[in-house]
Amino acid sequence: MIPKQKNINWILPLIICGAFIFCAAVGMLIDPDAFHKFFSATQINREIPPQLPHKSYYWDVLHYAEMAVNPSCKAFYPLWTFIIRNLFHPQTIEQAAHYFLIVGSGIFLITNFLLFWVIKTALNRTTLAFSIMLAYTVNPMAIFRVIGYTESMFSLFSTLFIWLCLPNNKINQNLKLGFLFIITFLMSLTRPILIQVFFATILTLITIIGLEMLKTKIYSWKNLLIHLQKYHREIKTTVTIWVASLSGYAVYGNYCLQTRGNFFAPFEDQRLWGKKLGIHLELLLFPKSPLVDIIGFYLPLIILLLSLILTYYKYTQKQNIILVPRYRIWWSILYLYPPLLILIYGFNFFKAMKNKITFTQVKIHDYTNNLAVNYIFWFCVYFTTAHSLIQFFTFDRLMSLARYIFATPFFFLPLGYLYRCIPGKIKYQTLLFMSLISAVMLVEQWIKYGQDKWLG
Repeated sequence: MIPKQKNINWILPLIICGAFIFCAAVGMLIDPDAFHKFFSATQINREIPPQLPHKSYYWDVLHYAEMAVNPSCKAFYPLWTFIIRNLFHPQTIEQAAHYFLIVGSGIFLITNFLLFWVIKTALNRTTLAFSIMLAYTVNPMAIFRVIGYTESMFSLFSTLFIWLCLPNNKINQNLKLGFLFIITFLMSLTRPILIQVFFATILTLITIIGLEMLKTKIYSWKNLLIHLQKYHREIKTTVTIWVASLSGYAVYGNYCLQTRGNFFAPFEDQRLWGKKLGIHLELLLFPKSPLVDIIGFYLPLIILLLSLILTYYKYTQKQNIILVPRYRIWWSILYLYPPLLILIYGFNFFKAMKNKITFTQVKIHDYTNNLAVNYIFWFCVYFTTAHSLIQFFTFDRLMSLARYIFATPFFFLPLGYLYRCIPGKIKYQTLLFMSLISAVMLVEQWIKYGQDKWLG
């Protein structure tokens, strides 16, 4: 029995990687330029120069390539370029961009095997782990893990970060904190995570302790102190993450101070791109960018809301009033255009309340009790939610939001955890549907890649 289990750990990730490669191959067959662009170390000569304004051969990889050839302080963080520069010593933009692609693809393949094992360990369900990994690997934003962006390396660090924070991780506490500091430090040098980390860790502690106090129904400072002592490991983990993320940015900020005279130059560059505080309510319906961005905006918020509702009802043992959709088409609406689902669901909910219709009571699995005090679960939920809120309150469009959500593992792990609380097989059907639609969108991404179009 054990050899079979070991084989599964290799065979299933191979199948998942094969699904991604199949989508890429279909896209390259439809547009052969995607094949030449991906495998060639030189740019394709286009027949009609100059290109249209909405096209760019490398997009953001161009900036990474420039930093690899000539180190500089920009809005883009330095670790990815530092590795390529010191490993391969590229002399041109084309060379640097090609090395990014090669290394990114290699990391993607390695991470897929590692992440499958981590998610399988976290969920303790092989079929669910396979379904979650398939959704993670064939979603349209997965293309960014192989075309030279930071998503490949950040996903590797995120996988290690998740593994270190798993509740069933038996590693020594002090050793775990040491490794966690290193991984978080490297993550903060790969992409901007400072605000997201503080948001996620603080709300994670508030949620875990708040749910515990709801369970005991004792609301006092003394009880709060008792819970703070009870979760001293989670508090140490939080402080370690804070110090590591601050230290990581301090290294880059100090470099920016020396080269540009501004410790916060990366934030200043983002401001020059048009980012500033504001509320753009139209983004709730229209992303002003690819449709997948609005999916990336809503899904983390929906998962957060469902998680809070399920854990609240389970902990307080109150009879829940969750309205169960009668038709499976609702799940299709959820994935394709979440605002419509929310409007329809809200209308039916208030209609049922007004007419005093008895709700179908959802049986909440006992596993929800474990979820309520799971640090990494809440961290992932709040981390992805932070991306949605930051984009909503700082930019007039949801540009690139889907990439921040779906190109890294932080969204998919809590999705798997949440599905463990939902009885029945419909969860596997929704994941399969999600993966099928995503695979079609991924093929489209490869076609757009060959045409130098915006990918997200």
